Amino acid sequence: MKNIFNYIILLGFILTIISCQKRDIIVIPTKLAAVSNLQYTLTGDTVTLSWSLPTGKDSLSVTVNDGVAPIPLKMGSTSYKYGIVETNKAYGFTVKISDTQGNTSLGQTVRFTRDGASPVKSVSALQNDNGVLLTWSTPDQPVAKIEIKAGDNTIDLGPTITSYQINNLPAASYMLSFVTTNSAGKVSNTVYLPFKVGATMIGYLGVYADSTALMSLGDDDEIAGGQWLFKNYPKSRYISFDQVKNGTVDLTQIRVMWWNFDVVAGHIMPAIATDPTVVSKMTQYYKDGGNLLLNQYAIQYFWTLGRITQNYFMGFDEGPGGFNPDIWGVGVNIHEKHDQSSHPLYKGITMTTQSDGRITFPVIGSGWKENHNAVIVRIPEFEGGLPNDNETAYTKFVSDNNAVWLGQWDGIGDYYMAGVLELKPKDDFQGSGIFIGIGGIEWHQNTGNVYQSTIELLYKNALDYLKTK
Repeated sequence: MKNIFNYIILLGFILTIISCQKRDIIVIPTKLAAVSNLQYTLTGDTVTLSWSLPTGKDSLSVTVNDGVAPIPLKMGSTSYKYGIVETNKAYGFTVKISDTQGNTSLGQTVRFTRDGASPVKSVSALQNDNGVLLTWSTPDQPVAKIEIKAGDNTIDLGPTITSYQINNLPAASYMLSFVTTNSAGKVSNTVYLPFKVGATMIGYLGVYADSTALMSLGDDDEIAGGQWLFKNYPKSRYISFDQVKNGTVDLTQIRVMWWNFDVVAGHIMPAIATDPTVVSKMTQYYKDGGNLLLNQYAIQYFWTLGRITQNYFMGFDEGPGGFNPDIWGVGVNIHEKHDQSSHPLYKGITMTTQSDGRITFPVIGSGWKENHNAVIVRIPEFEGGLPNDNETAYTKFVSDNNAVWLGQWDGIGDYYMAGVLELKPKDDFQGSGIFIGIGGIEWHQNTGNVYQSTIELLYKNALDYLKTK
């Protein structure tokens, strides 16, 4: 009893002390006021944000965060435009400002949803002998009609149509557009598809004199890629570097040039590929709008031609390889923030979302693996000694190269390595490029690959995509 009595006294003493303490919570105000009067205006596919800056403040840095990453704006900006605003999707934009003393304001956020019809999905175009075949998937919700524009052509179609052939389109670059209308008369956001009508031939580039020499002297991966190409694209042809040098091939008739440089001998570039005449002609081809598909050691050609200029850290693996029992794959959600699974390169490929947010697909199974990696590594380190998960490294890398960072090894969850890229037109280079350097993406696994169909689909997507550029 005595112990219980003592405990009661002690508890009362503690409660008395607590009750005597001040309960005020002091909040230190920010040293920089936030923006005011934040508003949005929707005009068609574009939203315009506007705001007012604090009075009496100069040299204010402004950033807008769209929920993915902060976007730096021009100093003292009071507006920002964003598009395409998709229908029936929630958006939120947060505006912050900073001054030259290092003070940052609280963020002001505006949220909205654009009401309208559901858009078509998975649009694609393929040039054939008569014109261009357009295909798409039906919208998620029923619509009343679909409108397509291609140059001077406007086509109105029924709500369940999923393909249309446009004949006799003149050779030119087009921005095809798709808009749906629902039963209430409201339109969807515009779905755009850039497409170039022109040459259709695919060239399979190599160091061998002709296709016969390729099939007898080439590496097994070079042979396998060539056999698949010639079977599935009957109008493709083999092109040697010597033909490029001697001018016996008309490069203007080639829409896509594919160099599958995947050999056991190593990544050193063949002398004929770096011959000044060859480099000059291939550079001009690329600048004039020719498109390149380069894989494994051929990715170095983007530097040779001057399209990539930074001396990034590179990772090359060489030799005959060895047996490995594991399944290797590609990750397409870069640092679990930049999901590229809907890119045309991955059309039709089955993806798996891992528990940590990585989105991956397998490319090679158990067996002998040559593992001929040709990838860019230590990217954040190159971009100023940054941590591997630093968003600035990602932003600077894709901005400097006008690139879409499409893939990396499936176990990577940061910005350490880039193994698949799309290089969009940049400066004098009007052509587009696809860079595939991950060693697991192998055309001929010596012991057989249960994921061979995935490799073939990946390259079909790459070629068909580049044929639209």
